Amino acid sequence: MKHLFFCSSLIILSLSACSGKQNTTAGIENETPPADTVAIEIIPELPPLEAGEVFLKGKEVFSEETELTGTHIEEPDTFIFKPVEPTMVIRDSLLIMGCRDAPFYVFRYPSFTHVKTIGDRGNGPDEFMLPVAIESSDPAYLCYMLDGYNGNLYGLDSHLEEHFIKKAFDRKSVWDYVEHAYPAGEKAILYQMGSNIYRVPLENDSIQREKLYNLRLQHSKGIPATGALCTNPGRDRMVFAYKYTKIIKFMDMEAKTVRTLNFEQSEFDEKTLTVINGLDANVTHYMQVLPTRDYVYITHSGRTPYVVAAEAQKGNNYMYLEKYDWNGNPVKRYKLHDFCVYNVIDPKTGTLVMTTYYHDDPFVVYHLDE
Repeated sequence: MKHLFFCSSLIILSLSACSGKQNTTAGIENETPPADTVAIEIIPELPPLEAGEVFLKGKEVFSEETELTGTHIEEPDTFIFKPVEPTMVIRDSLLIMGCRDAPFYVFRYPSFTHVKTIGDRGNGPDEFMLPVAIESSDPAYLCYMLDGYNGNLYGLDSHLEEHFIKKAFDRKSVWDYVEHAYPAGEKAILYQMGSNIYRVPLENDSIQREKLYNLRLQHSKGIPATGALCTNPGRDRMVFAYKYTKIIKFMDMEAKTVRTLNFEQSEFDEKTLTVINGLDANVTHYMQVLPTRDYVYITHSGRTPYVVAAEAQKGNNYMYLEKYDWNGNPVKRYKLHDFCVYNVIDPKTGTLVMTTYYHDDPFVVYHLDE
C-alpha cells in the first residue's frame, strides 16, 4: 500500500520569553510556564479523502510490527496522585490533565514535576463534576477546561488562570454529558454526546450546537456507538474508532466525506446491554485516537477487560498501537509492553505518554518513530 510523504517548509520565528519568577514547589499561584519557540508550518493539503467502505476481514493490513518498551518515570518530586480517567493536553512545555478528583493538574513536560492543581470539585459556581481538558487552537489559551456535566467551558491562559468562555451545552437528561472534546478550529470545539457528533461555536454566548454526524452503525444497530474520536482541523480531518467492533471512520471536519475501514470483527453480544456491567464481557477493540500533524494513532486491545485484568495479575501488560495517515492508509503497528486506556501524544515529537494504573508513579513514556 502506497503511503504519501509530505515535505513541509518550516519558518522559525524566535520570540523572546516573558520574564517572571519560576518556582519549583507545587501550588504556586503565579507560576509562569516557559515560552516555546513558535514554529509556523506551511502544511501541504492532503489528497482528497476517498469516500466509501473498505472491507478488510481476514486481511493483514500492516506489513510491519515493532515491539517497544517504555520508560517508567519515577517522579523527581514528592507529589503523589492517582489519575482517575484523565484527559490530557501537552502544550508549551506543560502537561495539563483533567482528572476526576483534581479536577486539573499541571505538570512540567517532559520532566513531569507538579506545578499546580487548578479548580475545585463540586457542583457549585466554577466547580467541576466531570473535568475535561481540551486542546485549544486559540492562541489565547493553553487549553480549554470543560465540565462535562454542566457544560461550563473555560480557557486556561499562560499564567495558569482560568477564564469562563460560555456554556457549551444544556443538560436536559442524565444521558447528556461529555467525556471528551476536541478542537474544531480556532473558535469552535467538537464533542460526542450519545450517538451524535456536535460542533459548538465559541464566538458568542448563546448555547447552540450543530449536529454533524450520527455514529450508529446501520448494519449493526445493536452495537453501541461507543468509541474514541479525534480531530485535526489543520488537515480537515476527524477520525472515530469503535470500541465494540473493529471499524474506523475517517471524515472531513464537516463529515460530508466518510471513509470506513471495516475489519468485520464484532462478536458483540446484545444480551449484555441489559446486564449490569455486562458490556465488559465483550471484546474491547479500539480505546483511544491520538493525532499528530501527519498521522493518527489508535490504541487497540483486542481482548475483554476480564482477560486484560487476568493478564495484568501475571505482570503481562501490553496493548497495540496502530498508525494510519489521515486518509485511512495503514502505516505501521506497534506492540507496547504496557496497558493504558488514557494516553496523550506529544504532537511535536510523537512521544506517547501513558498514565498507568499499576505504578505508584503512573507516567510511562514511549518514543515513537514519527
